[in-house]
Amino acid sequence: MNNIERDFDKLFNPRSVAVVGASNTLGKWGFNMPMNMIGGGYRGEIHMVNPREERVLGFPAYSSLADIDAEVDLLVVAIPARGVTEVLAEAAAKGIRNAVVVSSNFGEVGEEGMRLERHLAEVASQAGITIVGPNTMGIYSKTSNLCCLGAPVFPLKGGVGFISQSGNLGVQLMTWGYRKGVGFSRFVGSGNAANTDISDWLEYLGDDPETDTVILYIEGIKDGRRFLEVARRITPHKPVIALKAGKGRQGERAVLSHSGSLAGPFELFRGAMEQAGIVEAETTEELVDLAAAFSSLPVPRGARVGVMTLGGGWGVAAADSFDREGLELAVLPDEVIAELDGFLPSFWSRRNPVDIVGNVQRRNHYRVLDLLATCDEVDMLITMGTLLGRDFWLENLFKTAVRPFLGMLLHRTSMLPFFQLSLWKGFRDSLTRRGGEHNPEGSGGINPTEALKWTDSALVRRLKQLMEQERKPIIAVAVNEGESSASFRMRNSGVFTATTPERAVRVAGKLARYSRFISERRSEDTATLPPASGPSFPR
Repeated sequence: MNNIERDFDKLFNPRSVAVVGASNTLGKWGFNMPMNMIGGGYRGEIHMVNPREERVLGFPAYSSLADIDAEVDLLVVAIPARGVTEVLAEAAAKGIRNAVVVSSNFGEVGEEGMRLERHLAEVASQAGITIVGPNTMGIYSKTSNLCCLGAPVFPLKGGVGFISQSGNLGVQLMTWGYRKGVGFSRFVGSGNAANTDISDWLEYLGDDPETDTVILYIEGIKDGRRFLEVARRITPHKPVIALKAGKGRQGERAVLSHSGSLAGPFELFRGAMEQAGIVEAETTEELVDLAAAFSSLPVPRGARVGVMTLGGGWGVAAADSFDREGLELAVLPDEVIAELDGFLPSFWSRRNPVDIVGNVQRRNHYRVLDLLATCDEVDMLITMGTLLGRDFWLENLFKTAVRPFLGMLLHRTSMLPFFQLSLWKGFRDSLTRRGGEHNPEGSGGINPTEALKWTDSALVRRLKQLMEQERKPIIAVAVNEGESSASFRMRNSGVFTATTPERAVRVAGKLARYSRFISERRSEDTATLPPASGPSFPR
């Protein structure tokens, strides 16, 4: 199986694609696959094969592969299972080296399907054809704008390579990734993996210059030893994040009926993953979180975390999770405490987490972040309550200004002129107050001259500047979620946002474990190699 000379460049960057089973009928796989290629912006040649049609989606239709008078780099097969082997024989005669076999009813349906799949694999392997599938949702490649997928999913472009043994779950996670700002380089829905193994795809992504982070959804592995050997070569240079399905008895049965894979004892697999430096995700949501974080944040130097929170409760919620995740609350030096005393209210926490007790001077938020980021005792930061989103502003504008005004207008008409006068006086006083003036007894009130600094974009620019300068990850916890939320609108910003303090701490813990693995590997390597000319640090 592994003796095939793979040509993955033509798979992910095909100059031409032939679709066998191409169709004008909405909802059929032979309709969906070419439609999504067209919608995704693929610019190579598309050849439609359907002996019962003259044209499919406007393209001329051919009776067979042999009738195509042009070279074909990639074959897409969307016909019933029993006809697939014959099509691959035609593909071999035409010199095609890669095939995406969408067709199902193979190894996932029982012994008869397994026999059919084994025969398919033998024919393909003898012809030197690499099969994606069967029973696959397809592939994606950013370099060729190839959305060869069974669902209308058009990923953001980025550096995450994704291998999924479930096509449906794979495209769903890419949709979630879009909302979290995760950009993808490649996607492979490996399906039943008739003549490939997950290790083949992992090895390719490990060498792929377009990919800097790899995520995996795994149901079963054919050759566990090879998988771990490949992973060990990649993880010191690129993070590999895996979600393993089939963890329990019932999950194992579900895996077998889904992709025909054998899951195996999970605890053994978990230990092997840890030794190989693979970062484990425990849920689908966490897999997306980790993909977003590892693809946008620097790797920390250690596990000491500085926390800034607009209110004390979130700081406590975050600290509660630290022991479980193997993190430490950084101990702030006396000189940092003294500097914070100079501009925060006198009743601030005076320790880490830094509770700024609702201080609404944006300048002071930035000063806290600067002090924590430049502190040698801090390896990474979590900031909570300062990334807001459009909904927060609109909702609070209504609550703090529009609704009270309406209440006065409807129920306290006689007081309305005095209400307006008081508001004007307060606004004038805010403008005349010196921005960032220290007020030991309170927050100092809102300074309208700082309005532009309060935007999410301004905060993100500051966080990115600090991360580039200090090489320390900063995780922001957003106030709200949804398509007008901070985390959605900041996608592709280069700043990872979490939806809760606990999820932020969870991600920070995974970053710290990966950092520890890299340090240990570096120590092992330096024990046997001459000293390097200078320090290096991943990412």
